[in-house]
Amino acid sequence: MHSQADTVPRFTVDPREGTVSGPGGTVRLEPKVMGVLLALAGRPGRVVSRDELLEEVWPGVVVTEHTLSRCIYQLRHRLVEVGAESESSGFRPIETLPKRGYRLLAAVESVESAAPWPAASAEHRVNPFVVGQWVRGERFYGRAAQIAEILDGHRNCIWLLGTRRIGKTSLLKQVEYIAETARGSRYLPIFWDFQGADTPAELHLNFADALLDAEERLERIGVRLEEVESEDLFVSLERLRRLLRARNMKLLLLCDEVEELIELHRKDPSLLRKLRHTMQSREDIRTVLASTVRLWALADHREDTSPFLHGFAPPLYIERLTNDETRALIEQSHLDPGQRPGFGADVIEAIRQHCDNHPYLLQLVCKRYLESGGVDDAIEQVATDRMVSYFFSVDFEMLSETEGDIVRYIAWQSEATSDAIRAELELAPDVLDGSLRRLENLGIVLGGEGRRYALPNYFFRHWLQSMEAAPAPDDEAQVPVAATAESPAIPAGEDDAPPIGFLAELKRRNVFRVGVAYAVVTWLILQVAEILFDFLELPNWAGKLLIAFIALGLPIALLLAWAFELTPEGLKREKDLRRSGTAPARHDRRFDRIVIAILAIAVIVFAVDKFL
Repeated sequence: MHSQADTVPRFTVDPREGTVSGPGGTVRLEPKVMGVLLALAGRPGRVVSRDELLEEVWPGVVVTEHTLSRCIYQLRHRLVEVGAESESSGFRPIETLPKRGYRLLAAVESVESAAPWPAASAEHRVNPFVVGQWVRGERFYGRAAQIAEILDGHRNCIWLLGTRRIGKTSLLKQVEYIAETARGSRYLPIFWDFQGADTPAELHLNFADALLDAEERLERIGVRLEEVESEDLFVSLERLRRLLRARNMKLLLLCDEVEELIELHRKDPSLLRKLRHTMQSREDIRTVLASTVRLWALADHREDTSPFLHGFAPPLYIERLTNDETRALIEQSHLDPGQRPGFGADVIEAIRQHCDNHPYLLQLVCKRYLESGGVDDAIEQVATDRMVSYFFSVDFEMLSETEGDIVRYIAWQSEATSDAIRAELELAPDVLDGSLRRLENLGIVLGGEGRRYALPNYFFRHWLQSMEAAPAPDDEAQVPVAATAESPAIPAGEDDAPPIGFLAELKRRNVFRVGVAYAVVTWLILQVAEILFDFLELPNWAGKLLIAFIALGLPIALLLAWAFELTPEGLKREKDLRRSGTAPARHDRRFDRIVIAILAIAVIVFAVDKFL
């Protein structure tokens, strides 16, 4: 438990001067650090989520959560610095609730009024949907198979892999909740958040925070925090493991945001070797790592006899919810019937299909629906939300080049068979199958009958089409995001396509290539005709008629090239392929091979005629 002494120091904040004063003196805060303090002080005693702080301190700006963590770190140290004359008081001014947010424990006054900071106004309506924070207990829905694998499976090393905002943290917190509350549980769960731990010292501090959060849990089994704490991370882990083994219990390490290990490995490779040895060499430790696909980078490091992920792979994927789990979440079935949102069946189905059962998007759309009163408005708001676009852009950039090409091709075709993808991208069967399997496991693509694949998430398709319609300039390092309300995306209609140059459009539709191919074929036909006409002694008018047919055929061929497109699945109308403001550039390798073959034949005919 986190307790404070009765003599909590009081702080005086001067926003104009950017200073905060306490019993130990006065310090100046950076503007954003001051903004975080004011946001926390405006909600005394309340847990303030990361999203709330990001929206209030960085309005309209996309920043990473690491930026906020650094501000909290600086603010905490500044308050401790001026909070007491001695640093040994143990005063903790800000409480961190992992994946929920932060709570200001210090008493803060405004320099203008010398009175407690006024609390922020309460929301005018109750909205049961939780967006941007982890949930557990009765608010948690689904994931029964993954929970069973983590708690009852035969593996002691598990890698939980999924895209951003798919619910990895909520799953870890639910496992923690079950292990903590289940009668006769053999596990002592420790939720260990790696976020911000880009140095060994920070990693140790994060584990110390995890122990503090589990202090009450430790006391219930007769373990005092002092028995575990050490200046060395690995000593603390070993002490905790031994104490639990004496009580016939296992340590359940629930590690979140494990991508930080990539940077740690770069700075100190020996640290990962020691960490892997601690996590994998003991039967009385079960470790769960939660991350995105970025963590695959550790599989390439082979300074040790085995890479860090050896023993954790294959990963346990986490993707979309089932239809029943989705409906339960939308209906908020844990609430009493009179407190539920009361969505109609058609609204539930519309939300479910647009979100593809993605838990974060489901809650975000439902929240916006209750605020706006219309499902179409809610969907449009989420589709143009810059934060949602940012998450998609990060997920997409973490895919391999092959996986990215596959996703783009499927988006262009609306749906595509595996044979068409392999022919278009010229992929080996094993490479294609492995890439499609990973994309399916991540919930990005969905396979159907006949090995046909599609992008089932409307918001991801919208973001991808917006990105293709308005690419960033080549000379700018810019993260592609979907259009916003100020810069709306171009509707997916043929007449609404953004104007481009006529010559560029001719090139995009392969008109130039068809013209070149037609000229080569014409020359080849005329060469053969000259030989045959002489041999058959045909009249002169036959040659003139052939030339007339060839001349009439040229505009017809160019018109067909303009109106139709040769795809791996056959000839298709151009307008049927255009589903975004600008259709993606074509990669008709088969067409190029046809042109090359015709040119080769023409060269052979010319050589035979010239020399033989």
